[in-house]
Amino acid sequence: MTTTAAAVRTAPKRPQPILEAFADRVREPARHGVAPGTVMLNGASYGCVPDLVRDAQRELHRRIELDPVRFYKFDLERYCDDARQALARLVNCDAADLALVPNGTVAMSSVILNLSLEPGDEIVVTNHEYQATINELGRVAARSGARVVTAKVPFPRITPDAAVEAIEQAITPRTRLVICSHIASATSIRFPVERIVPLVKNKGIDILIDGAHTPGQIPIDLHALRPTYYAASCHKWLAASKGTGFLYVDPERQKLIKPVAMSCRTHLSRPERKAFLCDFDYVGTEDPTGNLVIPVAIAHLSAQHPGGLAGLQQRNHETVMAGARLVADAAGVEQPVPESMIASMVSLCLPVPETGVPKGAAFDDALWDALVLDHHIQAPAWALPGVHPRLMRVSCQWHNSMADFEKLAAVLPGLLGRA
Repeated sequence: MTTTAAAVRTAPKRPQPILEAFADRVREPARHGVAPGTVMLNGASYGCVPDLVRDAQRELHRRIELDPVRFYKFDLERYCDDARQALARLVNCDAADLALVPNGTVAMSSVILNLSLEPGDEIVVTNHEYQATINELGRVAARSGARVVTAKVPFPRITPDAAVEAIEQAITPRTRLVICSHIASATSIRFPVERIVPLVKNKGIDILIDGAHTPGQIPIDLHALRPTYYAASCHKWLAASKGTGFLYVDPERQKLIKPVAMSCRTHLSRPERKAFLCDFDYVGTEDPTGNLVIPVAIAHLSAQHPGGLAGLQQRNHETVMAGARLVADAAGVEQPVPESMIASMVSLCLPVPETGVPKGAAFDDALWDALVLDHHIQAPAWALPGVHPRLMRVSCQWHNSMADFEKLAAVLPGLLGRA
């Protein structure tokens, strides 16, 4: 039996873009599902998903179940392309250089686990880096014989010059990769990556920027920055669903980077599509809908301020600066980090009791326990070993106001006195 021309040209119709399906609702006031009475000053950890974004994700779940085979065989790539285009406009890069991943940790690991290292090679990381990255580096170093070098960036008495100098001094002829946060998780420091990236690349060294906290918090311009790699989460500040993120890879390095898990399609050659995209778009049967509704999240978040996303980011910055000063005054501490190194979250150095920070807290610190259990306030308190023994981080997102910081400031002195 011969194949007819009709059979050759027949293909499933391209699915309706999810943003198109919700275009008439993106300008609605954002609403969230945080429990009534809970003061959420820790959106930086897991974000806060607007109801509209959850509605869009439910719609995609419905579409998947209409024909799961068609979805994973055909529709998935089209939805991924839509999400990549939205992200590319947000971070100013070519969409084909972005891989969609479940979060920033997976994005970081996707680079680290693909490194070709030899005994004696060095990877430079700062003492402000997220622990998941440190853990992954420990595994790779033990396996390869490479060495992890820590650049000790001072805190809280920090300046952009001090951050740059600490990283430069840690680089040696054996350095193969430098890892630096764009905005550090525990200390909230906004690193001067626009100075650090060219410094590192001019030495012929690759650089991986940990941007887990950056999308949605401050503008990103990857064409201007030109890092080798940029890893990010989208659930923290971009109002996207949990389990969302991206990895930017310089086109010259894309053949070297594979997902942490290989799918059944990795061996297939697709002359019309980059292997980099094919490999990351389909990694077995997972729920990709969080990443696929990123276009809705970006549009919805941008509509929450007359000045768009940039206006919202400026509003969040101004609010957190005022709110952090209020909380710092209540705690009797300073806020010594220069404003140029603060985006929309601030970490304050809290006093340590003479007996030390109590052990055995349900959260990381008994103070955090008391805030949550007694006052329904989510504001993390924790230690960053080697940097400071007790920090409190406060964040300002689209759903926060000064009233949230006022509630924290009202109860904090009593809790610190009790401690």
